Amino acid sequence: MKKPRILVLTLSFGAGHLSAARSVADGLRETLAGAEVRLIDALESCSPAFRAFYVWPYWAMIRYAPFMWKRFFETRSARGAEQTAPVRAWRAGCRKVFAALARFRPDLIVAAEVGACEIAVIAKREGLTNAPIVNVITDFEAEPVWVKPEIAAYAVASPEVGRQLEGWDAPADRIVVCGIPLDDSFARRHDAAGTRRAFGLDERPAVLLMGGGMGPTRMDEIAAGLLCEGEDLQIVALPGRDHRTRARLGRLRSSETVALHVLDWTDKVAALMQTAAVLVTKPGGVTLSEAAATGLPLVLFDPIPGPEEKNAARFVEAGAAVLADRTDTAVAAVRQLLADATKRAAMSAAARRLARPAATGKIVRTIERIVAATEIGRREPFFFDRMNNYRQSHRLWPEMEKVSARLGK
Repeated sequence: MKKPRILVLTLSFGAGHLSAARSVADGLRETLAGAEVRLIDALESCSPAFRAFYVWPYWAMIRYAPFMWKRFFETRSARGAEQTAPVRAWRAGCRKVFAALARFRPDLIVAAEVGACEIAVIAKREGLTNAPIVNVITDFEAEPVWVKPEIAAYAVASPEVGRQLEGWDAPADRIVVCGIPLDDSFARRHDAAGTRRAFGLDERPAVLLMGGGMGPTRMDEIAAGLLCEGEDLQIVALPGRDHRTRARLGRLRSSETVALHVLDWTDKVAALMQTAAVLVTKPGGVTLSEAAATGLPLVLFDPIPGPEEKNAARFVEAGAAVLADRTDTAVAAVRQLLADATKRAAMSAAARRLARPAATGKIVRTIERIVAATEIGRREPFFFDRMNNYRQSHRLWPEMEKVSARLGK
């Protein structure tokens, strides 16, 4: 039997989905010897028209009118919506993604974002692939769009998410509670002294400040509040690729008692989390899982309506986080935690109880079982027959015609 080809598909709305997809891809490469694993971020190759129709309205709502997004998301979930966008919009806007999928001919597709699930299912329904699809849900809240009869397995963050999916008629025997996949750096201990030296930090308690990369963020306001009211601490701000937030943070200056370090993008987040005393962040599912893996107390702010609200509620109810609805309450919460070592220890223990450090491995084993149970060699005839039907009915784009010619059809 030939070595399997596995496509890991995501849409990089924020850093979390891409990070989780990379973790799964890396785990597959390490575990499945000889497997060809490809990671595709569909947002990198979608058309300008698709961005205008699908991407930009979402960004605008969560950044400038989150109440509108809340209503939209809740309405979509309540009516059991099966799509986040019309099929024709996915076909037209993600032509290069479908072409890449056809060229790669995957034996299994991992969908690490709800839009990725839609793309994979469209490809399967239109005959571009017969590969089983595994959904990886990276929040503690799902929505009905994830549930499709074509899905071979659902890797979920918690039993509660599994029950949600069952409520939307996902078969219980296809749901696997795995946790949220993390970079393998979170499975290792990092030298705190070495981390401090590498980033120019001293021995004062470090407050790690992150924005998550999506939606409105008050990172600069919280940093300014800590600079004014904090005592004997240092702020380590990671704005990621949010250039506007980086610019606002860059205008702030350290005070006599509080040092501010604004870092460029870094892959040393695990080391920084293990060094920090408190994490102040938006409640993305991956970020919270990273904090749980390191036992880091959390102060949460600005959750995006929908999954991030559910993420925050889960950690607050468990005693691992404090949710701040205003800048001043976030600053006060940080000061109180830094002054109360007993409280920090209790929150750290609560966070560790939520951790699922083996999540990536469990997802990979689930995929491995599905690959092993699939007769890979029987797929090519199906692929070519259905690809011909798809061309006739949908007038495939030039890229796909080139793929067909190269494949000898």
